[in-house]
Amino acid sequence: MSRSNRVAEAVSLRKPDLHWLVLGIAAIAFFSAGAAGVFRSSNDLVPVYTGARCLLHGCNPYDTKQLEQQFFAGGGRPMELPSWEIDVPVYPPSTFLVLSPLALLHFPIARLLWFLMNGCLFVTSVGLILSLCPWPQRWLATTLGSFILATSGILLVLGQPATFAISLVIIGCYLFFRDCFLPLGAFLFMLSLAVKPQIGGLVVLYLLVQRIHWRYAAVALTGALAILLSAGLILRLHPRSTDWPSTLRANLTATLSPGGSADPRPANIEAVGDPNLQTLTSIFFPGARVFNAVAYAIFLLLLAALIRVILRATEGPELHFLALAAVSVLSLTPVYHRFYDTRLLLLTLPAILIVFQKRRLLGALIAVLTILAVISVQYRVQVVLLQHAQWQRVVQNKFLLIVLLRQQNLELLMLFFLYLLAILSIRPSSSPAMESSPAYQPAIPLHR
Repeated sequence: MSRSNRVAEAVSLRKPDLHWLVLGIAAIAFFSAGAAGVFRSSNDLVPVYTGARCLLHGCNPYDTKQLEQQFFAGGGRPMELPSWEIDVPVYPPSTFLVLSPLALLHFPIARLLWFLMNGCLFVTSVGLILSLCPWPQRWLATTLGSFILATSGILLVLGQPATFAISLVIIGCYLFFRDCFLPLGAFLFMLSLAVKPQIGGLVVLYLLVQRIHWRYAAVALTGALAILLSAGLILRLHPRSTDWPSTLRANLTATLSPGGSADPRPANIEAVGDPNLQTLTSIFFPGARVFNAVAYAIFLLLLAALIRVILRATEGPELHFLALAAVSVLSLTPVYHRFYDTRLLLLTLPAILIVFQKRRLLGALIAVLTILAVISVQYRVQVVLLQHAQWQRVVQNKFLLIVLLRQQNLELLMLFFLYLLAILSIRPSSSPAMESSPAYQPAIPLHR
């Protein structure tokens, strides 16, 4: 082997290592930011942990008094209790059944395990999705993935189950794309859907409809439904939890009522950062019934547009990545979501790189909008407005409200339409874009 060949080989070996080094630094920042606050917070873990304890001990996981009893019995301290007015217990019963192993541990140990498990799962999901990106633009992929990872420490601080659900959806997609360990992929999808069905529901439905390992996708959906029914039956069998449906309905009503934690209306400070469409439609229609109906109608129109565009496009692996990116964006719009759910957009990284490889300007625009949608600039704007007593002035002006405090919602809509444009304008390569990666193995079966 000549010296020039040896040098070229050495350089080619070092480049991937440098990518992993950058990702490793981002992972350290992610864990550090989470560790700095997780042992003083974990507010979003408490309803899940105590609800799982109620499932095991025969009490109502939606009754906050019973949840507090379980929390103290599990070793929790009074200062670690969240505000039940904000962290209202509204998770489906399947969440408690899936995470019931945590309830067997004392809260401090469960919190530590939850922190480590979610952190490792999220880092793994970022690394796996980056491995699906086209190699010529690998640095752009590494930059985007590492930035999202490094700025996601708040998910660990809160102990948010969205971290668990998003990570499993991404890892499951990777296994389906690589055509390997399909039963494991179906199992991960099932757990994710059982914990937070609004995260990956449309993604799994897409795999099912497009017949991409559709039998395993169907198993995941069926399994998640079975977990939900089993958990509900367990609650019904215990005298203290037999009325859990009515308690859950009351909690949901409280969260969606004016001033509730999930109230999308402009006057609610907590609504800043909610990417679902109701935060936009409630600006123009104050009545809940009307703004919900309009939001659902818009979602159905967007879904119909996506279906029409996919049917007109040329089928191939690139189409599936682009379509799944649009599906991921659309998943954030129909029902209640919080800002941390936008980390599902990690699933769009391969699509961003495919578009960037063929349409530089379009790809760059999608990349910028994705970063802005993930970091939620409107939260920072809200802090400034509250500090300078400009909040009410902005809320009363619909244009300023949308531009300053709802730009994340507009960014998601723009992303969706840009992906539709990409699907229509980008023709599949004779060899798929992902094949330019030396690590790529042909995947995404079109009909199985």
